[in-house]
Amino acid sequence: MNAALILHHYQASPYSEKVRSYLGFKRLAWQSLLMPPVLPKPDLMELTGGYRRAPVLQIGADIYCDSALIIAELEQRSLLPALASGPQAAQAELLGRLFDVDIFWRAARYLMASRVEHIPQALLDDRIAMHPHLPLQKSQLIADQAQLAIQLRALIYQLDQALSGVDFLGGISPSAGDFAVFHTLWFLQGAHALEALAPNIRAVLPWMARIAAFGHGEMSSISAGDAFAAARQAKPVALAEMQNLLFKAGQTVSVQPEGYPQESVAGELVYLDEKKIVIARQSTVCGLLHLHFPRMDYEIRAV
Repeated sequence: MNAALILHHYQASPYSEKVRSYLGFKRLAWQSLLMPPVLPKPDLMELTGGYRRAPVLQIGADIYCDSALIIAELEQRSLLPALASGPQAAQAELLGRLFDVDIFWRAARYLMASRVEHIPQALLDDRIAMHPHLPLQKSQLIADQAQLAIQLRALIYQLDQALSGVDFLGGISPSAGDFAVFHTLWFLQGAHALEALAPNIRAVLPWMARIAAFGHGEMSSISAGDAFAAARQAKPVALAEMQNLLFKAGQTVSVQPEGYPQESVAGELVYLDEKKIVIARQSTVCGLLHLHFPRMDYEIRAV
């Protein structure tokens, strides 16, 4: 890889830890640009045009949104060491997606309930606005805590059984699913909730230690101005010719995570296939940018 990898993230972000751990597994060098955990995020918005989630990966003038897409893109660019493949790895990836879109939010709600009186109101208001479909009001968090604890405990013990006798969910090497499952457990462990929920786990903690041992790769810091300059001085990577019956290259579209209309980003469609959506947008500071989104769990609409 020639262009620098710039990760826009914040330290406490579990989805960012998922990518940071993957970067460690790949032994990659990358540049860190920290964002606030809550809005406003003006530097990030200059690049994304409205997408606010962490992490976002910048490679020159290409902006990759969503942790799953970031890992898939880096896996194509950096071949060794390779993620596990085959049937076992595919099963792990399915489990990882379940954690990404559902189980993580059960864990997040449980932890929010555990410290509901200490959550800054600005943070709570930000998350309620970001996730209007989730029951994040304080009274509801408290009401749901016991049920969430039961659900999480059962899931953690099932995961412990799945990891019994194997190094990783993917087999002898980690799969993308290992990193997707790991970030939720990392989140719980960081709040001292993992072993409190499931004190008799045997395989989960050694598995987590194996992933943590990868580290985070070779990190250095970068300023927002330098990240913008890197985008301005680059051109988006060339893309294959788009062949799609539903949309045409060049038409104006909006892209958003499913159920999150407040994060809609509009631009010119430049590529679409069964895995990825790419739109072009012009930034007054950064110039022409290509924004990459996964097809899974994202909506594309004609404007």
